[in-house]
Amino acid sequence: MKINVNMSAVITNKQLMRTERNLQASIERLSSGYKINRAGDNPAGIAISNKMRAQIDALDKAQANATDAVSVMQIADGALSEVTSILQRIRELSVQAANGTNTYEDRQSIQMEINTLVDEVNRVSTDTEYNTKNLLDGSSNVRSYTEPKAATRLDVSDGVMTGTYALNVEKAALQATTSLTLPSSFTDGTLNINGVEMKVTSDMTQEQFLEEMRTVVEEADCTAEWDITAGTFSLTANRYGTRGEVKVSATGALANQLGVTAPDTTSETPATISYNKETQMYERLVTGKDAVASIPTNYEDAGFTSTATVTTDGNRVTVSDFNGFSIDFLLDSDYEIQAGADAATAAAEGNFSIEVTDIGAMTIQIGGNQYQTMKVRIPEISAETLYLDTVDVTVQNGAKFALETLDQALEKVTATRSDIGAFQNRLEYAQGSLSETHEDITAAYSALVDTDMAQEMAEYTQQNILDQAAISVLSQANDLPEKVLSMLQ
Repeated sequence: MKINVNMSAVITNKQLMRTERNLQASIERLSSGYKINRAGDNPAGIAISNKMRAQIDALDKAQANATDAVSVMQIADGALSEVTSILQRIRELSVQAANGTNTYEDRQSIQMEINTLVDEVNRVSTDTEYNTKNLLDGSSNVRSYTEPKAATRLDVSDGVMTGTYALNVEKAALQATTSLTLPSSFTDGTLNINGVEMKVTSDMTQEQFLEEMRTVVEEADCTAEWDITAGTFSLTANRYGTRGEVKVSATGALANQLGVTAPDTTSETPATISYNKETQMYERLVTGKDAVASIPTNYEDAGFTSTATVTTDGNRVTVSDFNGFSIDFLLDSDYEIQAGADAATAAAEGNFSIEVTDIGAMTIQIGGNQYQTMKVRIPEISAETLYLDTVDVTVQNGAKFALETLDQALEKVTATRSDIGAFQNRLEYAQGSLSETHEDITAAYSALVDTDMAQEMAEYTQQNILDQAAISVLSQANDLPEKVLSMLQ
């Protein structure tokens, strides 16, 4: 027994302090609800929990992103639904205009409604927005470029991979054109231009003839130019390529006066001259030429496969292949091969390139980490990209061409809506996946950082009892020196 150093008290105090630290930690875990309140509680655990917390917060935001993207898809689909209705109405009007019971004035009235509906398609294209972001103007589609910059309305399908594609484009389309004689006087007869009939009388002056012809060629889908001094006039089809033709028919004496039966050496599109026994009229038929384009012989270096094909319709060029591969563009009417271009090299390697980039598509962040994204492409849907600006039912064969154009437009809009529907379905599945992942990571995070209250309460009770026992023992240990004094008495 010692007086200077009370070892029993020292030992008891040390245990008491340890118990109080454990008791304080238990109280902190019970009051905060967390097992880890500072880095020292679990160094590895706090590192893991912080990463998991970041993932949980990111998944919350990714779910919100997917919800916003679904809203975008719904807005775009709703707008395209209206465009579909408009196209169906224009097609209905085109069918009406195709009926031979309509006069030129009737078809003009029909065309007025069509023009108004075409304007509405453009309005939908420019005004369909989500949070001021335009959806149908092509700003959410991949960027593609041509070199030389001699094409417009470039449309690339989802089946076209990023890269550069080379074509051999030899020449642009030609319009049908023919030159005729403009006599100073006329004989009685009938003149027919692309099915539009005009009566010619011997008492007509040149001015009267040209004035009446102005109305005829407008309905015949042509333009006319005349040179009174030279005594000639020319007719040119408004459409480019083989779809555009100029067919001039005239009765015998008038045909000779106008030069219908004479060969035409002024045009790149030679005329076919014949006599129609049924109508008893001489006919001169001139047809335009489509653009000339082909796949280079070194097709692999050009980016294509051996099954790729090129078709042209006027100046419209379409490259297609399996698996939905399609490149469509409108060649400029004044396109010419660049000076110095080698024809043999162009045939082998191409002289016209199309660069398809991965820039421009709408990127949806549907994950909590980098690169966990989804690309959404919405092509431009406008009167221009649907070629609605070529619809003119007032002219001869205009309704027939309009029906074909509208069928293609409906097909494109329907395909776009299908893609949007597929994107929307994927986004909804992504939402479900994100929700499930969020739940599982949250459960793992809870198991790592949340206090098990029942277990911790048992620990608290144990430490509390030990604390009380230690205080009692410390009190007794402090009484030992007094017992030594009793021995000295």
